[in-house]
Amino acid sequence: MVQIALVALAAALWIAQLFVRNDGVGFVSGLVVYLIAWWTVLFTILPRGVQGQYETGEIVEGSEPGAPADPRLKEKAWLTTVVTAAFWLVYFVVVEFALIDLGGFMLGPNAARG
Repeated sequence: MVQIALVALAAALWIAQLFVRNDGVGFVSGLVVYLIAWWTVLFTILPRGVQGQYETGEIVEGSEPGAPADPRLKEKAWLTTVVTAAFWLVYFVVVEFALIDLGGFMLGPNAARG
């Protein structure tokens, strides 16, 4: 239940950015950060609990013996979504409340301005 609430809160805050104009997290930037974080978290979660076919002793003929016997992709996709929502909420709070000055990370022609 907490997992669903966490994902719902992140989604509600992200969608609310369509209606609120400020210098914080925008709709597109929020989406981009979420998607990049989601893929990054997915690749860190994918190896969790994987057993190769050679470890279980049930090698499917014609397949690689190191291929996962049961990859549990739905479970890992949900876990990735929950973990990413938590990271995204931290990002949202930091940017919206200006807890870190992001001006020091500027790149491009305005970076040399001081």
